[in-house]
Amino acid sequence: MRLYTYPIKIEREGRKYYAYSEDFPGVYGLGKTIDGAKSSILEAMRIYIEECHAKRRPVPKTRTVYSETVSLAL
Repeated sequence: MRLYTYPIKIEREGRKYYAYSEDFPGVYGLGKTIDGAKSSILEAMRIYIEECHAKRRPVPKTRTVYSETVSLAL
């Protein structure tokens, strides 16, 4: 078993949460909660990676090397 590590982002849209990873274009997760959206995107990413293995395509590499949330006081 190999461990894959990717950053994900979760945004709120109305009453639902939308999850995505910039390393997986076109792959998204959706949920009524943050945890639901996270579970959804993780499952979608797992399926994507399994398809890469099955079709002998390269698995996406992590492009993000650092991420931080900052606050600005103006």
